[in-house]
Amino acid sequence: MSLDSRPSPSDPFDSPPPPRQPAFIVPGIVLGLLAFLALVHWVRVDVLDDVQGGWALLNLSFLAGCYGSSDEICLLREPLAAWTSPITHAFLHGDWVHYGTNAVWMLAFGTPVARRLGAGRFLVFCAFGAVAGAALFYVMNPDLIQPMIGASGVVSALMGGAARFALGAMGRGDVAYAPLLSIPRSLSDRTVLFFIIVFFVTNIALGSGAGLLLGEGAAVAWEAHVGGFLFGFLCFSAFDPRRQHPVGL
Repeated sequence: MSLDSRPSPSDPFDSPPPPRQPAFIVPGIVLGLLAFLALVHWVRVDVLDDVQGGWALLNLSFLAGCYGSSDEICLLREPLAAWTSPITHAFLHGDWVHYGTNAVWMLAFGTPVARRLGAGRFLVFCAFGAVAGAALFYVMNPDLIQPMIGASGVVSALMGGAARFALGAMGRGDVAYAPLLSIPRSLSDRTVLFFIIVFFVTNIALGSGAGLLLGEGAAVAWEAHVGGFLFGFLCFSAFDPRRQHPVGL
C-alpha cells in the first residue's frame, strides 16, 4: 500500500513549492558549476604550458592502476592525488565536445535535482557521484594506468537521482517537487524503466566495443557512468531534503 507522501506542516523542508515558480528555471549552482568546469578546461588546454598541463592531468585525473602499482608514472604523482583524484577527475575534460556533452546533460538533469536539493546538498551529491563513478571504474579496471577524466559520473548520478522523482512526473507540473518514488515504484514506472533500460543498453554497448563505431567511443569510461547512476538511483533518498516517505513502499 502506498504511504501518504503529503508534506508535514511542521517540517520546513516539506513546505509546498512557492506559487508560480518557473518549472524549468536553471539554478545558479548548476550554471556556476558549468562555468567553473569550462574555466578549468580552458586554463588546462589554453593557459598552462605542456609541463603544467601534464602535471594537472597526472595529479587530477583518476588512475585506477596507481592504487596497487609502483609504476614510474604513479611515483611521479603528488602524495595527495590518490585521495583527491576520485573527485578532481570530474573537473577535467578531453576537449570542448566532451565538456559540451556533459554540460547539456547536466543542464537537463541537474536542474530538477539542484532545485530539489538546494546548492549545498547538490554539490555534496555531485561529489559522491564522482567518487561512485571512480569506484566502479577501479573495480572493473584495477590495473589500468590510463587517465580517467570527465564529469560523466556526476551527470549519471544526476540522471539516477532524477529517475526517483522527476522522470515519472514529466508533464504533471513542477517536477522538482514531485513525490519521491521508492525504488520498486520507480522500476514499475514505464517512463523511468524505459530510460534505465536505454541507459544500461547504451553503456553495455560501449563496454562491449560497439563504441568503436563512434570513433572516440572506445575511450568512454562507461564504468564511471554506471557507478554514478547506481549511486544516484539507489541513494538519492538519503540526500532528499523534503524528508518524506518514498511513495510505493
